[in-house]
Amino acid sequence: RQDTSHAADFFLGHRRLAVIDLATDAFQPMTNEDGTVWVVFNGEIYNHRDLRDTLQGLGHRFRTDHADTEVLVHGYEQWGERVVDRLRGMFAFAVLDLRHDRVFLARDRFGEKPLYYAADPSGVAFASELKALARLPELDRTVSPAALVDYLSHGLVPAPRTIYHAVKKLRAAERVTFDLTQPERPRSEIYWTPSYEPDTETSELEWTERFEAELSEAIRLRMISDVPLGTFLSGGLDSTIVTREMSRASSRAVRTFSIGFDDPRFDESPYATEAARKYATVHRSEILSPDGLLQTVPRVAEIFDEPFADSSAIATYRVSQLAREDVTVALCGDGGDELLAGYRRYRLQHRLARFLDPQPNFLVKAVFRPVAAAWPRNARGKALLSLMVPQAKLRYFKVFLDDDLVNMADPELARGWTSLLEPAWPSDASNGPSNLIDRMCATDCRFYIPEDLMVKVDRTSMSVSLETRCPLLDHKLFELVGRMPLRTRFDGKTTKRPFRRILEHDLGRPFVDRPKKGFSVPLGRWFRAELNEELNDTLLKSDGLVASLLTHDTVRQLIDDHCTGSRDQSSRLWKLYMLEKWSEQHGSGHHGNGHHGSGQSAATVVQHV
Repeated sequence: RQDTSHAADFFLGHRRLAVIDLATDAFQPMTNEDGTVWVVFNGEIYNHRDLRDTLQGLGHRFRTDHADTEVLVHGYEQWGERVVDRLRGMFAFAVLDLRHDRVFLARDRFGEKPLYYAADPSGVAFASELKALARLPELDRTVSPAALVDYLSHGLVPAPRTIYHAVKKLRAAERVTFDLTQPERPRSEIYWTPSYEPDTETSELEWTERFEAELSEAIRLRMISDVPLGTFLSGGLDSTIVTREMSRASSRAVRTFSIGFDDPRFDESPYATEAARKYATVHRSEILSPDGLLQTVPRVAEIFDEPFADSSAIATYRVSQLAREDVTVALCGDGGDELLAGYRRYRLQHRLARFLDPQPNFLVKAVFRPVAAAWPRNARGKALLSLMVPQAKLRYFKVFLDDDLVNMADPELARGWTSLLEPAWPSDASNGPSNLIDRMCATDCRFYIPEDLMVKVDRTSMSVSLETRCPLLDHKLFELVGRMPLRTRFDGKTTKRPFRRILEHDLGRPFVDRPKKGFSVPLGRWFRAELNEELNDTLLKSDGLVASLLTHDTVRQLIDDHCTGSRDQSSRLWKLYMLEKWSEQHGSGHHGNGHHGSGQSAATVVQHV
C-alpha cells in the first residue's frame, strides 16, 4: 500500500497460470498509477485489446504491453462497477478500491470462474478456491445443513450457498460491493440474464449466416494465446463444431484430445477420430478403464472443495491431463446443449407438456398420483412416473431434485430448505421466454451451467494447470440465439439444427443423426462388477459421513437394488460415494483447521481488520 492514510489493512495474493502477456509487468496483484486501485483476476478478457484502445483514447496510461488484467484496473477507474457490462470473457476478479474503502467482486455471466467469500463485521476474505478460505484459522467451518440437502438432492451445492455455513460464493453474472466500514452488509446485483425475444421477420437463411459469423468470432477470440493451444474433441456435435471452426481459423494443424471408454454404449472416440481425420488435426486419444477410474477418483475428490457428483468429471480430468502434456490452453464444447436446445430431457419435457398440459390439473393428479404412490420405490419406471404432474416447471425441477434420497437420510433435514432452482426459472413477470424449450434453456444457463458444467471443467482442468475456454458460452452468441425463432434450433424432433446443417455437409448424416451419448462414464456396469468391492468398502463403513446420514440397511438396499438390476441406482450411489470421499479428503467435522491437498488455480485473499 503506497498511501498510508487509508485505514484498511489488506493482503492480496495471486498464483498465476500465465497465458496472455508472459512478462513480469503482467504479474498480479496489479495497481493503477497512484496505488489506490488494486486488482486480482482469474480468467481471460477476450476483448481486452478493444477495451485498451478505448481507455487509452480516454486518457488512461498502460504500463504493460497487452495484459488483459490492466484493462480491469483502468476499466474500473473509468466505469466503476459497470465495467463488467463491457467485458467479453470468463472472469472472477476483485478490486480493492482504497479511494472509497471498498472491495468489489464480480463473476462472469456463465460462472466459468469461481469466487468464494466470507464477510463479518471485522472484514471480508475471498478466494478462487474454498480451500484457501479454509486455511483462515478464524473461519467457522460448520457444515451447512441446507448445503447438505442441496447435495443429496442435486449432487452439488449451488451458489450462493457453500458446504460451509460461513462462506458464500458469487452466483453467475453477480457483482458484489463491500463497504469496508460495514463489510457484513454487501450490496449485490445480477447484471446479466439470457433473454429470448425472437425476431420472426428475418429469414432462416439470414439467421444461419449471422449465427455462423458470431460463432466464428467467438472461437477466434478464444484462440488468442501466448502459449500452446488445442481443443477437447469428444466426437459429439459441440466439440466437433469447435474443432471445425478452429481448423478453419488456424494456419497450422489443431491439436485435439479425446477420452473413450471400453463400453461402446458410452464411447464416442471413433467419431472423434473421424472428425480429427476430416479436419486434419494432430489427435491423441485414450481409453479410460475401471482401473483408471480407481486411480483417478482420489484426486478428483480432492480437487473439488465441496461435494460434487457429476461422474463425467473423471473423464474431464483425464482428458485435461492428456491435453496438458502438449498445450496450456484448451477449447471445449460445453454450452452447446443450452445454446441450441440439445438435451434429450428437453425433448422429453416437450412431449410431456403436449400430453399433460391440456388436461385439467385435478385430472392429472387423480390419474397419476395414486399410481406413483403405489409403484415400488426401487422398481423400473418410478422416475418417469414422478414426472407425471401438472405444471411444466415442476416437471423440469424433478430432473434435478432427488427428494427420495433426502427422505432416506432424514425428512427433518430438509425442513425449511428451499431449492435454489426456483429463482433460476424465468418468471412470467420478468418477460421471460414464451415457450417451454427456451425456459428450460434459460434455467440451465442460470443453474446447470454454472453449478455443474463449469465447476467440473474449471476445477479438473486448473488442477493440472490447463486453462479451458468455452466459445459456445459467449454471451454475444447467446444473445443472438435468443433473437432467433425456436424453429431455427429445435423443430419438435431435431435439436441443434445449425450445428447439424454445418456438420452434415462435412461428415454426412450418419455422423450428425446418431443418438446423443454425452461425456458420462459407465458407472452402472462398473458398480456391479469392477468397482463393486470399492463401493461397498466406502459406503458401508460404520464411521463415515454417509453412515451418519443414512442407515446401514438403507445403503445396503440401494447397492443390492442396483446390483440385481431392479433399478439403476448408479447416480445415487455415486453421489454418496463422492460425499464420503469428500469427507475423507476435507473432513466432515463441524470445526477444524487446515485441509489436505492443494489445487493449482489461483488463490486470492483479502482481509480488512
